[in-house]
Amino acid sequence: MARRRYTIDEQRIALFEQEGRGRGVGADYKPWLAIQDVPSTGRSTRLRGIHTGRIHHLLSDIERSLFYCLDWEDSVADIREQFPLDRSATSQIAEACNIPHPRFPGMVTPMVMTTDFVVDACAGGKLVQTAYAVKSAKDLDQPRTLEKLEIERHYWERKEIEWSIVTPAVLPTQLIRNIEWVHNFYRLEGLVEPHPGFYQDAGRRMRAQVSASPWLSLRQFCGDMEVRLGLGSEEGLMLFRHLLATKSVLCDMESVVLSDPLITMASFRTLPGGRQENRA
Repeated sequence: MARRRYTIDEQRIALFEQEGRGRGVGADYKPWLAIQDVPSTGRSTRLRGIHTGRIHHLLSDIERSLFYCLDWEDSVADIREQFPLDRSATSQIAEACNIPHPRFPGMVTPMVMTTDFVVDACAGGKLVQTAYAVKSAKDLDQPRTLEKLEIERHYWERKEIEWSIVTPAVLPTQLIRNIEWVHNFYRLEGLVEPHPGFYQDAGRRMRAQVSASPWLSLRQFCGDMEVRLGLGSEEGLMLFRHLLATKSVLCDMESVVLSDPLITMASFRTLPGGRQENRA
């Protein structure tokens, strides 16, 4: 079924504001634009955030890739996607720069411009905010795209908030693939356990065995753990992905290939006492 064409007028803007879109932090934030609102370039995705616990609306493959990187960072406290910019401010900037303010085709209402990501992260003992615009190299060849980015740049400059453009060329491909491989296993919600705490206990016991057999492949190790811990078929690999996602088990995420069937347990390590508690 074709996605309906998205347009906006003052009535719709007022409705979005009543819904609380573009407001809130953490689990309470609502993006200005959701997947069902707009056509997207590439595959749109809904992902539950590690840091926020809420569903994030990502409108392109590039947005999804950057989101994985941001959500993986321990210093990140909050990620707000499709963040709306104040129209009065963007209109003033557009006029000052002699740039036509974005409008939907055939509409006279100025569009509510958005920044793809606004991120809060801890740096030097304080919370620092950074804004990101996500674009493909092809996008940056379009003069109109550059004009809109110029409005966005001035907007964040006035707020003294660092803003940058992110393209696929600067994103670490293997790191993103590995995060994608484990990301959905951060929480083990909705699983039926033989008894309360079963997976949490099995995860601790599995973690304790990570360094015991470095010559085993990951698949062999997980199969052995299924037998020893009374896990079902494929539950060993599921639980190991959970340990990686929670960083209870560590590896060089930028170089190893977690989906490689020949990867051995020598690629993994644990820290004394563990880095994070199992979050089953």
